[in-house]
Amino acid sequence: MSDSISKLLKKYEGNYVPGEKRTRDQERIHKQKQFKREKHLLVDELLNETKVLLLTNNEKEHVHYLVNKFDDFNSLHRTATKECIILAFIFYVAKINTPKRQLKEYSFTRKYGLTEPVFELIMCRVVQKLLAEAPIVPKNTKKYDNDILYKTGLR
Repeated sequence: MSDSISKLLKKYEGNYVPGEKRTRDQERIHKQKQFKREKHLLVDELLNETKVLLLTNNEKEHVHYLVNKFDDFNSLHRTATKECIILAFIFYVAKINTPKRQLKEYSFTRKYGLTEPVFELIMCRVVQKLLAEAPIVPKNTKKYDNDILYKTGLR
């Protein structure tokens, strides 16, 4: 008897039980996870296609981090495709170590519509969002309490 009760308790412990209808919140969370999974699969496909850039594993993880951090691609560029924005992230990471790389040298940039103006706009908006999250405060100023800023995450 107690074995069946423990099975039922274990079954209903989580938010969602397979076979049952999801609530609105569960459905929204499920769709968000699904979109995120699709984006990361797309990142892997594009990284495979851009092997010419010779990215290390750390650089590939950096691209995945950027995709997680900026999940709303419409705020980065309204008309660019997901592939174009992810390719901009890949090219940005590749350009960190080799700044002389040019977009026009690679055929995959033309294939997905990544041009210099689009790339610059996406990167400007990435920087703008990152700076908005972490305001710069001078270290030796008496105007701010740096310990409080550090603890609250406003630094």
